[in-house]
Amino acid sequence: MFFTHLLDEVLRAKRSRREIERRECLSRVFEALSTLAREIPFDEAYVFGSLAKPGRFVKGSSDVDIGFIGLRDEHFFRAGALLSTMLCSDVDVVQLEGHPLAERVKEEGIRWMH
Repeated sequence: MFFTHLLDEVLRAKRSRREIERRECLSRVFEALSTLAREIPFDEAYVFGSLAKPGRFVKGSSDVDIGFIGLRDEHFFRAGALLSTMLCSDVDVVQLEGHPLAERVKEEGIRWMH
């Protein structure tokens, strides 16, 4: 018979630390979106992917996925560049109008509005 209580405790601590890191990153993303909204017009944003799901985000290896509603084409690349710079991370920007996964992003993502 094997006792895994030490391993279980280490894994619990690791999960707890990762969740704290995810929440801290999510907070930084919301701050960055607030800053971005003062420079570039858009209506809504949804944080999705690993950052929106407890237990899936890994600091340093997960990117940031953000879907926008109302982000015009002429601001698309600038928005991605500004967010990447502010967050010091890879950021994937998606315009949700007409996107095949838009409804899924809206349902599973974390909504940000100004």
